[in-house]
Amino acid sequence: MNTRRSFLKKGLAGFFGASALSAAREAGAAAAHSFKLKYAPNLGLMGQIQDPVDRLDAYADFGFKAFEFNGLMGWSTERAGLLRKRMDELGLQMGVFVANPSGWDKTGMVDPGQRPAFLEEITRAMTYAGITGNKWLTAITGMAIPGVYRGVQRANVVESLRRAADIVEKHGVTLVIEPLNQPVDHAGYFLARSDEAYEVMKAVDSPFIKILFDIYHQQIEEGNLINNIRAYYDEIGYFQLADVPGRHEPGTGEINYRNVFRAIHGLKFEGILGLELSPSVKQEPEGSLAVFNSIVEADKF
Repeated sequence: MNTRRSFLKKGLAGFFGASALSAAREAGAAAAHSFKLKYAPNLGLMGQIQDPVDRLDAYADFGFKAFEFNGLMGWSTERAGLLRKRMDELGLQMGVFVANPSGWDKTGMVDPGQRPAFLEEITRAMTYAGITGNKWLTAITGMAIPGVYRGVQRANVVESLRRAADIVEKHGVTLVIEPLNQPVDHAGYFLARSDEAYEVMKAVDSPFIKILFDIYHQQIEEGNLINNIRAYYDEIGYFQLADVPGRHEPGTGEINYRNVFRAIHGLKFEGILGLELSPSVKQEPEGSLAVFNSIVEADKF
């Protein structure tokens, strides 16, 4: 039985309740919007819809062509199959999920002692990528090791990625490595800057290992966003975004997302930009609708 439910055509109240109906109608213009770039809501948006699989209907009805879900490997393969079925019904593509979710302390790349477990987790991720048809997966480098020369740690990351490339290449999947900011969110994390990420990519030298350039993290860590995106673009495979401060939707902070999106579009980027953020408005669906509308506005370049 086709469980496809139309967010706009079969009753907004069924999704939101009467109290949120006016907010949904105000956002209705976004449903027909044709975006210049492929933005991907994270699966936590529209959280008032109990089943995450059903949230895909709302994303598609707003005009989004993709979504992302970091926690896919916490699901059973059977549930992942249901997600794929809905994706196919809606014509949606899935962005990243985290391929080594234990990478913070058990399956990272910095410590060579964790390398066998890292490669085992990447191999397991290929099963999920095969179900959902993912073309990009995020990998976590892990925490820096106090007292070990940084060059040694970087060499360990390079070697781990070279071995991972042998795995993902067979499946046509690109592993994207994300520098994370240290001042606000990830003190002690190994990879923070985009220039060092670029250096790692050149050392690995694989078309299946690329940078995940998270605009939020890089604004905090180094700024100079547009210049850095242009400088490192040949090794960037994926983008994520949120505004600074707060990690909320564009327009709530200091980043001029209209200009950033214009620059990315000018580079002929055809991949995905994941909305790895939380709404500034905590009530749902109003918060998610504000996120969706912020993308509509930022896309007007």
